[in-house]
Amino acid sequence: MPDPVKRTTLTEEAYQAIRRQIITGALTPSSKLVVATLAKGLALSATPINEALSALEREGLVHYSPHRGYFVSSITPENVEELYSVREVFELLAVRLAAQHAARQTVQQLQDILQQARQSIRLNDTAMFSDLDIEFHRVIWLSTSNALAVRIGELIGGHIRLLVATTARAPGRFRGAFDEHNEIYKAIKANDPKAAVGAMRHHIRSAKTALSHAASEQFSARANATVVPIGPSRR
Repeated sequence: MPDPVKRTTLTEEAYQAIRRQIITGALTPSSKLVVATLAKGLALSATPINEALSALEREGLVHYSPHRGYFVSSITPENVEELYSVREVFELLAVRLAAQHAARQTVQQLQDILQQARQSIRLNDTAMFSDLDIEFHRVIWLSTSNALAVRIGELIGGHIRLLVATTARAPGRFRGAFDEHNEIYKAIKANDPKAAVGAMRHHIRSAKTALSHAASEQFSARANATVVPIGPSRR
């Protein structure tokens, strides 16, 4: 019986460590994740590493290629467009419901997250900010008391973790996201659905714009890196 408990603990340890390396950019998009290397670096066996990579794949941070292994997920402009077109519709519905039925507990949770986010900005801790960004939105999903909305939110959340981390590292985006969250918080606290929807729409579209630019730059850089220069022909 002790083995499953130990395995779960080690898997969680591996999951958190690898995830943080991805979020902070220590493991770059498209880079291969070698199980043996990760296991050695974390002083763990291959089993928890493989289980952690499977969990990260479900979350959208890594992808598995048959016969090749795991790779850190990369971002393309098409990924951003597809995800944010769905995210905007969902988030506007969720924040409208949240503002209509905002409980004192929800308001307090959002306020606490903002205080922690302010601290992460002072520390320039992008990983912490990314976690808090997701948690801010999760509190809004949960406040709707709609089980389906929560499930949809968690599904979307798994796909945006890598995107949010990249957005947070974009120039000027770190503080901008915080200010936008603060406007959403104030609208929910005031039980003002119209203002909450407007603030959320601005936030989602600003994030999409920043991330689209970042994704385009990354995509272009990867494409250029694969081009093999052709030297002068010899006769």
